[in-house]
Amino acid sequence: MRVGIVGLGLIGGSLGLALRRLRHSIDVTGVARRAESAAAAMQRGAVNRASTDLSDVSDCDIVVIATPIDQIAGVIERLGPIVPAGTLITDVASVKRPVIGWAKRLSNPSRFLGGHPVAGKAQSGLEESDAAIFDREPWIFTPTQGQDVRPFDIWFEMVRAIGATPSFMPADAHDQQMALLSHLAFALSSAFAETVHRNADSTLGGPGYRGMVRLAGGDPAMYEAIARENRDALVDAIDRFDAVLHRYRQRIATGTRVKELFSEGVHAAR
Repeated sequence: MRVGIVGLGLIGGSLGLALRRLRHSIDVTGVARRAESAAAAMQRGAVNRASTDLSDVSDCDIVVIATPIDQIAGVIERLGPIVPAGTLITDVASVKRPVIGWAKRLSNPSRFLGGHPVAGKAQSGLEESDAAIFDREPWIFTPTQGQDVRPFDIWFEMVRAIGATPSFMPADAHDQQMALLSHLAFALSSAFAETVHRNADSTLGGPGYRGMVRLAGGDPAMYEAIARENRDALVDAIDRFDAVLHRYRQRIATGTRVKELFSEGVHAAR
């Protein structure tokens, strides 16, 4: 089985490491934008071979697009004429609706299945790659209405083999969920970090502070691209959070049932 990974950052590198640890005979080809990244992936053992030439995945059975979301449309457009008609294509982006739209440009869109491993770290880059990040995490697939996903059974098996749990939902539902579960988190982390920076001495902060600002240390360009592609759902998530935060402010300001307020948070976090 030959798997091509286009994009050798945190997720692409981690996926390569995880696949190569399987006992099955899986040959991993990696494609990076820079020769230095391709060489680093080889040195790290994330791929069997690596280059900067997208045509090197033309002999792969499955191609996984693991680039930042703002590069996916271009990769799909270039992949179409390169890979054989039977090659399966998937991706790992955390926003799915626009990716599904870009995949419609393929001559046979049914050979594309949107995917999202709900895994990662605050820091990005190949140097942070880790085969274990998929362990016991969801891997969400977003088939289009009526799409036959049986050709992807071999990929689902590999996803399970590296420790992830496949699940399925429509792209719109996925994006709404991720706006609340993931994208809102980095927006709040950034806003919290800015608030502290303007009003307090961050060197006095302890574990609670460091936990809250962890996501704010991520890649701003990646966050901007995600916020742009999932704008409506993220704005809705921020509005929902703002309403809850306003309720907290009112209750704390008046001293009304404050313990009950935080007890509700404890219950919600379980």
